[in-house]
Parts: sequence; structure tokens; C-alpha cells
Amino acid sequence: MKQFLFITTLLITASLYSQTIERTVIGSSGTTLSTANASLDFTIGDLVVTTSSNGSNTLTQGFQQETIVLKIKLAPIAFLQGPLTTSGTTTMDDSLRSNSLLPTTSPYADAIICESSVFDATGNNAIIDWIWVTLRDKNDRTVVLASQSALLQADGDIVDVDGVSSLKFSLSNDQYFVAVNHRNHLGIISNSTIALNTDASTTINLSNAASSVFGGTNSVVDMSNGLFAMVSGDFDENGQIQNTDTNAVIQLLGVSGYNKADLDMNGQVQNTDINTNLNPNIGKGEQ
Repeated sequence: MKQFLFITTLLITASLYSQTIERTVIGSSGTTLSTANASLDFTIGDLVVTTSSNGSNTLTQGFQQETIVLKIKLAPIAFLQGPLTTSGTTTMDDSLRSNSLLPTTSPYADAIICESSVFDATGNNAIIDWIWVTLRDKNDRTVVLASQSALLQADGDIVDVDGVSSLKFSLSNDQYFVAVNHRNHLGIISNSTIALNTDASTTINLSNAASSVFGGTNSVVDMSNGLFAMVSGDFDENGQIQNTDTNAVIQLLGVSGYNKADLDMNGQVQNTDINTNLNPNIGKGEQ
């Protein structure tokens, strides 16, 4: 009888703690090697560590492997009116980068950090600023499912914080609305849903036609060079370009550096920011 009670107690105790057991490794030797960008853990005897995936399901082997999450990939394209006005071409001005004014920390909510070397690229792939990308529910474009900071290249490509890769989101294969916001331009959102998946990166061009974005010509500026750009002038980021934006920028005339009042993004807050990139857009708002 005592033996039965002992075994019963042992089983009950084991069941009470079974939900909190963590994966552990007992090995004769092992270590962790790390750099600023990666970390490698290993132990002697952990011989089978392969990972197999068919795109939907993933099988990992070995104690040292972390959970692998497949991410949907996208490569949005968008242009900003301000730096396009400055350049006068089909690539945006990169004065903020060339004058070493771009911060390595995103000005948006996630405050993500990139390596300063990312700003070394020139030409079409030069980074002109940080930007904010959002995926919205396919049944309701107002419902935000995921957002993250990204980097905008001079040729309109929006890339990850390494300056070259497509964006990745931890969401399932599905249809999504894609939205893009900037710190002193009106935000835009795709006119239709876009199919995104984990197998390949999907390009989403929000600049090749007014019809590409919700609201059409009310949402973008026709630059008369085949590009439709996000509207400059939303200094207070309230989704409307108003006299209050003008009044706020006037107070900052003469300021230099990385500043929201610098609407054409040349590193200086000047009368051209007001006369060319703000006042003509007063009354416009996000759709």
C-alpha cells in the first residue's frame, strides 16, 4: 500500500511540473560564440541539426535549434514629393544621407537601429530616409495587423534595415492591404489587396499610377515624369495638411539638420519648404 501511495504521489508531482519543463542540454563540452549580428550555440554530441521545410511546415532536429518562423516577404515602391522636387529627376535627392544627417535609429514607434554603413550606398540605392510600412486586414483596411520601420532608397525601393533586403513580416500567406507612411508626407495605402507569401518577395508599386493607391489622385501628386508621389507638408503627422502645418514650419525657418520641417529633405528649413512643398497642398488629407 505504501509503495502504491509513493508511486501515485510521484506521478502527480510529475504532472504538476510537466508544463514548465524547458528544453535543456547536458553535454560534456560546448560554448556560445557571438558577434554583433549573430550568435552560435553548440554542444559536443549534438550531431543532427538539419532543418527541412516545404514552405508551410518546418521540421527541426537537434537541441540547439530555435523555433523557426517563416515570414511573408514584400518589396514596396513609393516616392516622396519633397526630395523628388529637390532632385528634379526620377530619383529622390539624398542630401540627408550625403550630409551625414540620417539617424541610425528609426524615428518611428519601433525605434529600430541600422548599421551606419548602410548609408554608404550611393546612386539609385542610396538611402534617403526612414519610412513606416503597415500591413492591413484584407477585409478592413483600417485594421493594422503588423507594422515596422524600413529604409527608402533614392529609386523608390523600400528595403529592410540592412539597406538591401525585402521586408519580412511574421504573418501567414494571405491577401493584405499595404500602407506606407512618412514623417512629413501624407500616408498612402494600396487600392487593392496584395497576395503575400513566404516563398518569394512580392513587389508592390505604389507610384506608377494614381489608381495604385486608395483615393487615387486625391492621395498622391502627379510629378509629370511618370511618377505619383506621396504628398508633402504634413508636419504634425495628423493626416491633414493645414495652416497649422505652415505656422509650425515658419517658426523653424533657418534650422538645419534632420527636422520634420525640412519638407524637401535637403537638410535646411527654408522658404521653399513652405512655398513649394506645403502651401500648394493645403487642404489635402489622407484618404
